[in-house]
Amino acid sequence: MPTKAPGNYLGNFLIPLVLLGIIGIYFVETLSYGQQEDVGPAAVPYLWMAFSSGFCVFLMIMATLKKGKPDPVAGRIGFVAIALLWLSLYLIAIQAIGYFVSSFVFLSVSIYGLGYRRLPMIALISAGWLVFSYVVFYRLLYIPLPVGPILSPILG
Repeated sequence: MPTKAPGNYLGNFLIPLVLLGIIGIYFVETLSYGQQEDVGPAAVPYLWMAFSSGFCVFLMIMATLKKGKPDPVAGRIGFVAIALLWLSLYLIAIQAIGYFVSSFVFLSVSIYGLGYRRLPMIALISAGWLVFSYVVFYRLLYIPLPVGPILSPILG
């Protein structure tokens, strides 16, 4: 059970609040998806949004009650800015070169950037995620993922 501790909890409140704002933007974006069947392309985003929103609300309540660990001392703020820029480039790349290629590059570079240096394992993890994504989302749930110009001859 989290304990009350003295300290600053502003970051513990603001981060989930910002995430809720981003979730709201994505929710508005999903309203433009066409309804195809019972489980359309917005089904998985709605599941993620529901779970993420509930968790964010829980974290905001914990921060308001000042339970858990207080905010840590500021550290590598530049690393956070680089990570946000990298994530933005990834989201743009999904539309430009497709989900599968951009996700492989994004995961590989991200894992390496976080300090893990075993390149064969990085490639295996990234490829494993792509196989999982292809089977679950593309084949089982029929969720159209942007294929992009590189893989369109293979995946159609």
